[in-house]
Amino acid sequence: MGVDGLAHYAEVGALGANEELPARNTILELRPRSAQLRPVDRTIAEVAAANDGFYSERLHRELDPQASAEYIGTHVRRLEAMRRQGTVSRLADGGWKVGQDYLDRAFRYEELERSRNPLRVAVLSWQRLEELPQAVGATWLDRKLLARESDGLAPTGFGAEVETALRARRQWLIEQGLAREEGGRARYARNTLHILEERELAKTAADISARTGLEYRNVRAGDSLSGIYKRMLTLSSGRYALIEQSREFVLVPWRPVLERARGQLVSGSVGGEGISWSIGMRRGIGR
Repeated sequence: MGVDGLAHYAEVGALGANEELPARNTILELRPRSAQLRPVDRTIAEVAAANDGFYSERLHRELDPQASAEYIGTHVRRLEAMRRQGTVSRLADGGWKVGQDYLDRAFRYEELERSRNPLRVAVLSWQRLEELPQAVGATWLDRKLLARESDGLAPTGFGAEVETALRARRQWLIEQGLAREEGGRARYARNTLHILEERELAKTAADISARTGLEYRNVRAGDSLSGIYKRMLTLSSGRYALIEQSREFVLVPWRPVLERARGQLVSGSVGGEGISWSIGMRRGIGR
């Protein structure tokens, strides 16, 4: 059921390697997939143009010494996805043969993906709508309230349910001291989403500590971490990875690549753009 009050049926095509079928009552957004080049494609093409059609992490750093490991990792993941379709090839030394015509190859890859997956499915909330008005955490309702997005909500069906949930969430934020009524409109605190996310992480961490006896360790940009990836947690603020050490644990944004390492040792470097992950490195959480 859509926010326009109508039931919609859509052919989404085949699931990608890192995609899963959303559970019942998950709140989704469907958008037509368009075949278009991405910013990472232009960077890969720039590196390849300067290196006879080859790309590697080393060559990328030579072109852009300020590039972070996480930023370069997005380019490698793009090439890995294209390799599975036979568009580019990976070399024994970890580099890539992408060709001087890489942008043409990337566009053909996008056209193929569009034919296989005509719609992009974005999860707006893994939780049911009725759970969101009182949820501790940054929810889809909060993002809509802050963006003042209420147009297009039908007065019946799911649209009416969303409108009711938005009003309830706004009142909850006022009670929590994160919003106030002013001139007939709600004014929200600065960094509302960050505050809500931090509150939820603190509550979740306290629950885990009480259950396991482990100490929670907050990680920040510039930290390095390693430990055993235990599982993925679905919170109101999104999905997080639980990584344990012998005496402590961390909660960090989850990525699909971690599922292949469940129960294994993972290591990461925390940067401003995210965490660059590797498998099987040394233990420890440090700065």
